[in-house]
Parts: sequence; C-alpha cells; structure tokens
Amino acid sequence: MPFFDVPKDSELPPESRELLEEYQRVLGTKALPRNWTIFGGIPRIIEARFQAWKNLSQDASFSWDARCIAVMLMTHAKRCQMCFAGARGQLEKLGFDEDTMNAICAHPEALPLKERDRRFVHHVLKIGTDSANLTPKDFREMEEGGFSKDEILEMIAFAAYWNMNIVFSQAALAGLVEE
Repeated sequence: MPFFDVPKDSELPPESRELLEEYQRVLGTKALPRNWTIFGGIPRIIEARFQAWKNLSQDASFSWDARCIAVMLMTHAKRCQMCFAGARGQLEKLGFDEDTMNAICAHPEALPLKERDRRFVHHVLKIGTDSANLTPKDFREMEEGGFSKDEILEMIAFAAYWNMNIVFSQAALAGLVEE
C-alpha cells in the first residue's frame, strides 16, 4: 500500500482544483502527473509551485528550446525520470526526435542551439548540479560571455526552480510506490 493517497478531483479544495486545471490548460496536457495532484489537499503548496513556474516561465530571457534542453539535461543528471520524460515530451513538440535527444544527453557540449543558448544551458547545468562549487570567477565568465547580471540571476532562479521540482517529484513518487 502506498504511503500517500492521490485525492480524487471531487476531494480537492476548489482553489487547488482551479490551479491544477489552469496549469493543465497552460501545458496543454490531458492530465497532470500524480506528483502534482498528491499535493492537491494543500492549496498553498499547489499555489506556490504553480506561481513559481509561471513567474519563471513567462517573459523568460532565454529560448524555450534552450530551457527545455536545460531541464532535460538537469533532470537526467539528477535521475528524475518523471521530469526527464516531461522535458523530452516538450522537446518532441518542438520537433526533436528520440535520436537527437539521446545524442544531446550523451554529448551536451554539441547542442543543436545558437551559441548564446548553448552557453545558457552550460551555465544552468553548472548552477543546477554543482552550485556548491560556484565561485565569483564563474559569474564573471558568464558576464564576460554576454550575460547581464539580471540574466545570471534568472539562470540561478531557473536552476533552483527545477531542483525544487525534482525534489517534489522524486519524493512524492516515492510515497506512491506500492509496498
């Protein structure tokens, strides 16, 4: 028996149901993953997670392709299968095929992106997977590479959001495993 129950739609508080429906609509998916709905009984968690996603997704300084690739590579590095599958699904919508995505994971240095987007992905991966080893030199290199301080802060926020999302996904899914 799993540790957590997935609430039925009829059991969700109205504010959670509305936010989950809006997120589903914005993503254009038929259903949200169970790791989102498991938190449905706690509207403030759904609201915080959804609002963070909206704040970091809308009016982003970086291309959708680059952001999806960064998410795919970060979730691959952190072994979050659900997030990895979600990122790959978004890339499929953009026309990336399975072989191309596998090649990206195997050789992230050869990304099929413009140079600026490639550097964005490189820096986000470093921030998202090795933040404890960042130094002022890293930030100076980003700035010398053409990124403004605001863009660097946006990269940090982007990596932080996806790390938070990975924790939500992996921990919630662990609580849904049948014992």
